[in-house]
Order: sequence, then structure tokens, then C-alpha cells
Amino acid sequence: MSAPNKTEFTAELDRLAEELRQLRAERGGPTLSMIVSRAAAMPGTSPLSVSALSEAFNGKRLQRLDTLMSLVRTLLSYDEDGKHCLVARGAPEMGVWRERWRDLDCMRPQRSRTGVGISEHAPVRAVSPLALQALADDLEGGYAVALTPIQGPADEYDALAFSPDKQYLALGGCDGVVYLQDPMGNAVTNPLAGHRDIVRDLTFSSDGRLLASSADDGKVWLWDVTFRIPVGGSLPDSEGILDSLAFSPDGGLLAAAGFVGRVYLWDTVTREMIKTLDVGQTRVDALTFSPDGSLLAVAGYDGITQLWSPATWEVTGGITVGRCCDIAFAPDGKLLASAGSDGSVRLWDPLVSGTGNAVRDCLSTPTKAVSAVAFSPDGQLLAGAAMDGTVHLWSTADGQPLPGSLNASLGEAYDVVFSPDGGLLAAVGDDDSVRIWITPVHHARGW
Repeated sequence: MSAPNKTEFTAELDRLAEELRQLRAERGGPTLSMIVSRAAAMPGTSPLSVSALSEAFNGKRLQRLDTLMSLVRTLLSYDEDGKHCLVARGAPEMGVWRERWRDLDCMRPQRSRTGVGISEHAPVRAVSPLALQALADDLEGGYAVALTPIQGPADEYDALAFSPDKQYLALGGCDGVVYLQDPMGNAVTNPLAGHRDIVRDLTFSSDGRLLASSADDGKVWLWDVTFRIPVGGSLPDSEGILDSLAFSPDGGLLAAAGFVGRVYLWDTVTREMIKTLDVGQTRVDALTFSPDGSLLAVAGYDGITQLWSPATWEVTGGITVGRCCDIAFAPDGKLLASAGSDGSVRLWDPLVSGTGNAVRDCLSTPTKAVSAVAFSPDGQLLAGAAMDGTVHLWSTADGQPLPGSLNASLGEAYDVVFSPDGGLLAAVGDDDSVRIWITPVHHARGW
């Protein structure tokens, strides 16, 4: 059988669009704005936009799997009379649509990935001293310098992580595969295949030996990075969608949480679940250990970030940070950053509990929700990835933005991370590329 061609893919995409239009008509013909509002109010559903819905109903392009699943689930939440009837994410009728997406994804014409970079026939010449001086001036002036995007094997990425030894850049694909690249974009053989849905989070242990991944299939996997093999398969005894991961600083514990309102803790040596923390919420948006391991911060859907003591597994405090998408500790543990669903980015003192007053706000924040935040290894910079497709840098000393937001050329940016030496900043979003920048240089006069 010959490989599907572009015409066949287009015909099947049109058929999917027709099926979506029929489902919409069967469910009372809600307007696009009504669908967007309903999706926003449903727990466990990814945000939708009018433009994405228009593309889906008209067969303009194959949407992300989570976008399609959110659309279908939202439509199925209406009965024929337009009344509400919530459908579970794992319902059989959802599985049918998931398989339709997988079939189409396999038919998708392969895009050329050879057009990036320098032609093999291009003339080679030395770098101009003036060009190097201009680069140095930009970096010293506080500007991040964009490098050529890295294009990976998947169509879209939701998560990325640098290994502590700077050897790998791990990418979590919408196809459920974890890809390993070197920081220059060269693919490493043997991608890590185990998940059956979008990979939502990735994190390396502090010694770099283990990589943990979580996905929309509800599974958490541990991978041996040296041999690029799974460590005993998916971790046992969890349930629900887990999309936030954190290793303890010594690598002995792995924490995971998501839409189930609980935090699961595994011993990474025995792979046994040693503890389940009930955070009292329907959803956990993010979690992270403090650098010294004395706190586990858990950001709840109610806007409260609980601070747990791993010594006693009791709540020792809480900070009212508001609805947020991500949290991160500074390398010295003295600040906790929150990424707001309203586009705000704030810095908090984790030792002052119960207050709604931030140490400082990061100014000139994005126009839409901030998906992820990350501190530079020296703690002097904070980066934020936003759903408006931009990446921002702030000085943690005063919350002031560095010159200009970084246009990631992404419709939405999902994750951002610094390299272990702080020299590079990487971000991913809703396409197949990783955006890379050289980070500015801090000197005595500031940025």
C-alpha cells in the first residue's frame, strides 16, 4: 500500500470537519463563543479559541489532539436540547474521536525539515569582528539574541527540559514520545516511547541519571537517560491526569499531581508509592520542591499555594498567589515565582505565609495567561512563556523587564527553560520548533 498523499489527507480532514459540524448541529448548534465559554468552565478541558474552532469546523488544518478532544468533549456536554451533561475524558465516545485524530496524524504529509540552517553549497567565511562586537553589545545591553529554531520530529511540543550535564534537551511531543536532542538540535537515537497521549511535563533528577515524564494518558514514566530505556515501566497506583512533576533535590522522591486533587509521591529506587497528599482541591496546577528539600510547594486551583514539609508531610503554610499555571523556586530558595492565568507574574517570600502581598510584581506582563516560569541558574533572571506566543525576561532584583519581549513566533508558548549554565533560554509551543536565545550578560552596571 502506498503512503497517503496530500490529497488523501485533505479529503480525510474535510470528512473530520463535516463530522464535527454534524456533532455541533446535533448538540443544538452552539455559537463559537458559547463553545469557548463552556470549555473554560469545564474542569480538565484545555482552553479553546474562536480561531481554532473556526479552523476545525472548516477543515483548515488538523488541530492539536488536546484541542480536538476539548472541542468534542465540550460539544458532548450538551444534550440534544442544549442542556448540560458532563462527559468524562475517558468515555468510550471520546476514544472514537481520539482514534480519528491518530489516523489523520499518521496521514499528515511530512513537512520538510531540511530548509533550516546553511546550505551545504553556501560559501564559508570567517565571522566578522564587527558582527561579534554587535552581538556582544546586544547581550551587554540586556537583549536576548535569537538563534535558528530547532525543528524536531513531532508536530508540536508541550514540555522541554535540559539535562544537568548539558548533554540533552528533552522534548515532550504531542504524539506521546519523548525526544532527546543535543542542545544544538541534533537528534539522539532511540526516542523514549511509552505514553499514548500528549506529554505534558518533563523533569531530570539532579544527577541527570533519570528523566521523568507525564502525559494525558494518566501515566508517569521513569527513564534511564544513559541507556535511554524505561525503568520498570510506568509508575504504579496513580489515577487521573497527572501533568506536573518534581524530583526532590536528592532525586530520591518523585512527586506528581494534576486534575485529581492529590499529590502522589514515589521512591525512585524502589518505584513504590510512599505517600499520597490530599490537597483538598479538584486540581493541582503546579508543584515544586525548594532547593534545600525542606518544602514542597503545591499550587491549587483555588489560588492557594500550600507549603508541605517533607519531614512530616504536614502543611506548614500557604500563600494566596491567585489562579496560576506554574510556580518555581529561585535557586537560593528565597523567592517563589507564580505564573498567573491573568498574565501576571509575581515573586513571593515562601517563608511568609497567609499573605496576598507579593514581594514584587514583574512589570510589563503578557496579555494572556503565562504557562510557565523558570529562574536562571544564578537566580538573577526570571523567564515566562505566555499563551500570546511571547517569552519574557525580568530582573529578579527589581521585577523590571529586560528590553523587549521575545517573540517566539508561536501561537501559544507552553514551556520555557534555561540551560544549566544559564547561557541559553529555550521555549516550545504549538508547532514543531524549539525557540532558542542567548541570554543577556549581567555586569556591574546591571543588565
